Amino acid sequence: MDFTAAGRGRSVKHMTPSHPAEPWTLFVVQHSHIDIGFTDRQEAIAGCHRDFIAQAAALATAPAQAQRPEAARFKFTCEGFWAVEQYLRRAGRAEQQLLHDAFASGCLELTACRFHLSELLDAGHLRDSLAPARAFAREHGVPLDCAMSCDINGLPWALIDPLAENGVRYLSINLNAHHGGYPLGGPLQPFWWESPAGRRVLVWNGLAYHRANFLGLMGGTVPDGRIGIPAVDRHRPDAEIEGVGREEEVRDISFAERRIFELVRSLEQAGHPRRFLLVTGSGICTDNSPPGDAYCRLITAWNAKHGDRIGIRTATLREFFTHLEAHAPDCPVHRGDWPDWWSDGLASAPRDVLIFRHAQRTKRLLERLDPGAKIVSPDERAALGASLGLYAEHTFGHSETFSGSLLTQQVFARKSMLAAQADEAVGGAFDRVRTALGEGQVRPGRPFRYTVVNPHPAPHTGVASLPLDWWESTAVQAGFTVRDGSGNVLPHQLEKIARGWWVHVVATLPAAGRLELELDFPARSGPAPRAAASDEAGFSNAHYHLAFDTQRGLASLRDATTGTELLEAGSGPGLGAPVWQHFPGGDRSAAGGYLMAPRTIPPSVIHPGRLVARRGTADGPVYREWELDYAVPGTHRYTLQVRCHHAWPQLALTAKVHKVATRDPEGLYVCFPFAVPGGTWHLDRAGGVVRPGLDQLPGSCCDYYAVLDGAACCGTITGVAWTTLDAPLVQLGRLRLWDYGTTIEPQGPLYSWVANNKWECNYPVHLADHCEFRYLVGAGGDRRDPSRAIAEVKLAAVPLVVVRH
Repeated sequence: MDFTAAGRGRSVKHMTPSHPAEPWTLFVVQHSHIDIGFTDRQEAIAGCHRDFIAQAAALATAPAQAQRPEAARFKFTCEGFWAVEQYLRRAGRAEQQLLHDAFASGCLELTACRFHLSELLDAGHLRDSLAPARAFAREHGVPLDCAMSCDINGLPWALIDPLAENGVRYLSINLNAHHGGYPLGGPLQPFWWESPAGRRVLVWNGLAYHRANFLGLMGGTVPDGRIGIPAVDRHRPDAEIEGVGREEEVRDISFAERRIFELVRSLEQAGHPRRFLLVTGSGICTDNSPPGDAYCRLITAWNAKHGDRIGIRTATLREFFTHLEAHAPDCPVHRGDWPDWWSDGLASAPRDVLIFRHAQRTKRLLERLDPGAKIVSPDERAALGASLGLYAEHTFGHSETFSGSLLTQQVFARKSMLAAQADEAVGGAFDRVRTALGEGQVRPGRPFRYTVVNPHPAPHTGVASLPLDWWESTAVQAGFTVRDGSGNVLPHQLEKIARGWWVHVVATLPAAGRLELELDFPARSGPAPRAAASDEAGFSNAHYHLAFDTQRGLASLRDATTGTELLEAGSGPGLGAPVWQHFPGGDRSAAGGYLMAPRTIPPSVIHPGRLVARRGTADGPVYREWELDYAVPGTHRYTLQVRCHHAWPQLALTAKVHKVATRDPEGLYVCFPFAVPGGTWHLDRAGGVVRPGLDQLPGSCCDYYAVLDGAACCGTITGVAWTTLDAPLVQLGRLRLWDYGTTIEPQGPLYSWVANNKWECNYPVHLADHCEFRYLVGAGGDRRDPSRAIAEVKLAAVPLVVVRH
């Protein structure tokens, strides 16, 4: 089929039509798309899906099933196990038996994934998300060999291995190409998707969900306009395909007769190589739909009249894939990550996302510190993972986010609450681990003794921050030294924070090692030395040299081991400087291309930040620090904190952003204008280390990527390890918002994408917040090796742990 460029794909060549005498077969799989919050409050949708499973089980086992032709029996695929979970929570013995009978009938199908996810979860949590369905299937003897993905425009490469290991052989994809697109040039192309380890799942890269409704096969009210298949829509009058606000009630097969023959003719003209097709639908043409059996009557009527030319049958995914394997035995094999176009939503909720990322890192940290699960049990860890997964579900807001209605605010507030609840639960569990490590109670006269713990399975040098409370100011004023267990004095530096101080030291610990420290007050005869401010225009240590100028700010970063300059020359933004992209009056919907409509991309204006002030804020034995103020539209304030440690290889940057609301589409970025000689970017993704444009499915998203802990630019003589703690989205080379690019050279500057409001639904249409985004940058010749550089990225993301006795 022909799909236009940039997400609409390319014409599929090398196809020859089958013999015209061979009849067509349409497989219709019914499901309910899980979109938690898109059509109602999250808790209301949970209740709906509980009811939908009950309705589907009743329909699957109803006496009417025996009177229907085999090709027209009601069948229902549980799109995600989350819906089954809602049912089981309130199911008594009779309800449980009904569910088991429905599964045993073969007319109710279980699938492996819990629901549809954004690209926030790491590989381990992705694996964990499959455990509930697998446990249920094994306990009750229910087949589980299919997974289903709808709406989202990509999946992590890391998903293949746990699917295959759990016996899942088939993966149905029904993506919604609004603001996105298909890989491999378009849909209707089955392929084996192979993991880095060589495991495979068979993918049907199909049409968007609800196409069975749009074709008139499910009954009820359906839109009578564009159906989201360009090869069909382009041959119809413009007035007919617009179809905005025009619906029709489907009572018989006349609507399907207009649509299905048109679809099949278009497929044949495009040289479609198979005379069968999967289309999915719901009882009502809406997300979070109840099941329905009207399609049983319509399919029976269709087959009686047209079954000799185009046969239609209800099906489960398993039945369709069995047919696919038998009739398309030579599907190609593709290796590569599948970046999701819809990851752009992560920058629409920067505060929630940074809270989530902290919670996910902390959960992994407590697992390292409690390897035997003696403090936080396996069941509690699973519950923490499930809580993280709820926030990572792909829905951010209601369908009407332009509205300021109560419902819109309720959905956004509950989504934020999920991040906070996950962070709260993980934080409580981590506090218990800290107590087991020796964390003492807050009380008067608490000793100034600390233990620093290296949570890594390798030696690590990092900054240990020892806490002091505000009421201990007399200790700060008296003066002290920091000594280890052997009596050695460590250089330290005080930082005033809200309600107290940090005492920063740099420590090197062996793998899983511990270091005992104590504040020693030998004379109590003078105040502790404060870190004096210094506004020198440069800094050097054994790892890097940096320099400021009055135009760009941080204008030079030089690798001390090779002498190589790592930043672009010229007048562009400096390291950590802001860039605001504005689309004045931009039409979000036209740029999104709903139902595969041609896209109209609004022009943008790019505003680099203007440096207005630089000041030194600290100069002590551990680090030197500056703050740079920038004026940039879209913000009330943008301050970059630059902290350079004398004995630590990472340069620490914090962008302090006070974002103001803008109704027009926009994007806010933190610029990292790296120019590593011969450098290639390697991204820390859930599927492992990925080179953009090289280690991904052809035609998948290249405009932006969600990373876990960061990225590395590895060159011929040196490299950069870049860690991002709070903001996961990056664009490479240049700003690419709404480019819909499907190729990229993994080189050039990196832009940390911290905020956007580009969607007209689901995500907020304006964004005002006050957040801090933290980054760590390491440079040197040993970062040429991607494995070493990414290992540093991940080490830097997890700090040394400090407990106070």
